[in-house]
Amino acid sequence: MSGGGGGGGAPADTTNVQTIREAPEIEARRLGLMDEATRVARQPLNLPAFQTAGLTQEQQAAGALAGQTGVGISSITGAQTAAALDPSSQQFQQYLNPYQQYIIDEINRQAQMRQQQTAQKAIQAGAFGGGREGVQLAEQERARLSQIGQSQYDAFTGALDAFQRGQQLKAQTGLSAADALMRQRAQDIQALNTTGATAQATEQARLDALRQTQERAIQDPYTRLSFVSDIQRGVPSSQQAVTQTAAPTTSPAAQALGTGLGAYAAFAGK
Repeated sequence: MSGGGGGGGAPADTTNVQTIREAPEIEARRLGLMDEATRVARQPLNLPAFQTAGLTQEQQAAGALAGQTGVGISSITGAQTAAALDPSSQQFQQYLNPYQQYIIDEINRQAQMRQQQTAQKAIQAGAFGGGREGVQLAEQERARLSQIGQSQYDAFTGALDAFQRGQQLKAQTGLSAADALMRQRAQDIQALNTTGATAQATEQARLDALRQTQERAIQDPYTRLSFVSDIQRGVPSSQQAVTQTAAPTTSPAAQALGTGLGAYAAFAGK
């Protein structure tokens, strides 16, 4: 063909825009739900603080009892004092035989009688004041002193044995008393700690239950909001989190609603 041409050629490109929207009342409800989710998400949670149960009276008493010093010290000191005594102490005197002087007096009396008999025999023999009489008198004096010494030794060793046994008994008694006091204190501390720990655990459980109740009350608006959202979406309700899925075709209203639900899920998790 020849000649000038007019409007011949390929047709121009065209774009078809198709908008898919939900029913107006459904879209309005979704927008309202999004606004409500935004409002709830902006509110501070004000979660209750964690609380710990303090020490009970029993535990405080156990601590005070454990901190006490000097338990059994007086008994131990008494035992040490008894063990440190020596025979020169005043306490030793009570173990001496109070009749020891009478024994010595009797030894002296009998010795004097023998000396008189020796002197009489010497006079009768006409040898008074002689060497033989002197030897006999000296031997009698030696025997007298020996008897007195032996008597004093026996008295001292008997008193020393009784004194030492008394010391040992006092020391053992003091140590046993101190041990009994410390054992009893340990048992008292253990009993107080056991009772106090039970009471403390009970109080802690009460505080934890109270906090959980308060958390449930705070989370209740989010739970209700999630319940309504799940009904509109037609999925099972969940009280913990909201799962979002992307569809191939999503309206702007649905995207806005998803944003609001995502904010709710973030706060509900806290």
